[in-house]
Amino acid sequence: MPKIDQEFTVAHDRSLVWERFQDLPEIVGCIPGASLTEQASSTQAKGQMTVKLGPVRANFAGEADIAPDPENFTGTIEGKGMDKSHASRAKATVVYVLEEADGGAATRVRVSVDYPLSGSLAQFARGGIVDAIADQITEEFTGNLEAQLAESAAGNSAGAGSGEAASPEAPAASARPAETKTGAAPAGELNLFALVWRMLKKRFKALFGGK
Repeated sequence: MPKIDQEFTVAHDRSLVWERFQDLPEIVGCIPGASLTEQASSTQAKGQMTVKLGPVRANFAGEADIAPDPENFTGTIEGKGMDKSHASRAKATVVYVLEEADGGAATRVRVSVDYPLSGSLAQFARGGIVDAIADQITEEFTGNLEAQLAESAAGNSAGAGSGEAASPEAPAASARPAETKTGAAPAGELNLFALVWRMLKKRFKALFGGK
């Protein structure tokens, strides 16, 4: 079974990152091409992933079962989806682990994904291609997650510093996260060719010292 192993670090403490990982609307919003369509509970959800392969656009609709382990800061996600227009199916078992880094000031996230594919996407189930795409997706996910956490931290700091004098404005301020959660960061689509092209440009720059 094909497998992806990824690792990245965010500059926020583990408890804060864990809390964000349990917020499905927010964390799904960090994934390029993904969107949440229904959340039955904190451990069951439905969503979709829109993937573009040149002129072909696949829209995988599926569901996921989530099993968090807060005592060990780990979690497992079992997901499956199908694109009816191209008769393609995808499954994934995702295991993530959050570890303290930089003396607790940062969090190292380790992610392992098993992903059997069938149909039009099966041609991308090759180690080198998949790894390159996974690197780019992880880079975008990390950037989105960092932006979310930084915005939350800034909002909390502003609220704490305003004291009681700012309490009349609290309802307006507290409405912002809700708007972000439901309407911000459009899901868009995951353009695999664009990701591969960006990966190739990075490699050329690394080889020839370009800017």
